[in-house]
Amino acid sequence: MQRRDCLTGLLTLGALGACFAAPPFATAGLAGRRESTPTLGRVRDLAAGRWLDGAALHARLAACETLIVGERHDNPAHHRLERWLIEHLAATGALGGVAMEMLGPAQQQRLAAHSPRALLALNDAALQAALDWSPGWDFAAYGPTLRRALALGVPLVAANLSPEAIRERVMANRAPALPAAVAKAQRRAIDEGHCGLLPEARLPGMLAAQVGRDRAMAAALSRLPATAMLLCGAGHARRDLGVARYLERPEGALSLGLVELPPGADWQAPLPSSVDARPAFDLVWFTPAIKRDDPCRALRRRFG
Repeated sequence: MQRRDCLTGLLTLGALGACFAAPPFATAGLAGRRESTPTLGRVRDLAAGRWLDGAALHARLAACETLIVGERHDNPAHHRLERWLIEHLAATGALGGVAMEMLGPAQQQRLAAHSPRALLALNDAALQAALDWSPGWDFAAYGPTLRRALALGVPLVAANLSPEAIRERVMANRAPALPAAVAKAQRRAIDEGHCGLLPEARLPGMLAAQVGRDRAMAAALSRLPATAMLLCGAGHARRDLGVARYLERPEGALSLGLVELPPGADWQAPLPSSVDARPAFDLVWFTPAIKRDDPCRALRRRFG
């Protein structure tokens, strides 16, 4: 990690004795936003009901077998925090490998066909071509993370299904067998994610695709030694609904949700309700919310 990153907007987490140990939060104006939202940049242990300082966060990270990090895909702060987590685990000798939702079977084959050194020598355009990178994932956001994992020399594995496998599940339109509360919550999340515009008759297939991807991500983690780190969307990272349900040892997983906190909002407001006695995430890391265009506009044109 470069020194300028260490000096850019340190979080309230206490330093662990070195610049690296205090995670950077390189977001312009964070200090000002903290006046109205003091929990920005802090990490909350939801199960224990306490805020974590740097030492406590380090202890939780070091103890887990798998770290499942749930992001908002378009939030730059989330990508910076993910890279910090990769750096931190690698620096402490704890990083067993990285699995990414943004990589599927096609990318796995390309990774196996090239050495990390050869891939790192390519510019961004050539690297995307070499990996058959999906244009649905913003390479400007994920390229630096991909490159850092390659540079560290840790195993890098694809965690997603192929587009064909996802399409097959959607078209078959058969709902998977799930506990009633889980199925209900998953259907609600899919419906809300499609702005309430998705025809109800299509929900079984969408649910099958979601669960299929969760299972694929769990399988990817099983191929990595501890501590295996998964980068995925926040819905997949939920302990009550997502990937952790399908791990052989869910008790060894740590679910970390990167949660946006609007200015002036209470920290509890954006937290999802869990379907069981445990919180939806083990830990949450509160970040600034970013401004977005109406996400439902395109869906209204498609389904309207």
